Amino acid sequence: MQYYGIDWLAMVCGLTGVYLLGNKNKTGFLLFMAASLSWVTFGILTGSIPIVLGSSIFFFMHLRGFINWTKEAAKI
Repeated sequence: MQYYGIDWLAMVCGLTGVYLLGNKNKTGFLLFMAASLSWVTFGILTGSIPIVLGSSIFFFMHLRGFINWTKEAAKI
């Protein structure tokens, strides 16, 4: 386990997040955020600036989606 299972955690969170969002469950955004943080950690461990940068951007995009979904749900 060279990367302490962080790569596996990122994969499982990402796939589960896709599944949940496909079922219109906003918890998928939280799992995507966990996946993004895992990929950031993986990027740091491997020294890959593009992975760190891209995953950080994805984190904030998922956070935005979660916040927007929550606002829309509150209006109903």
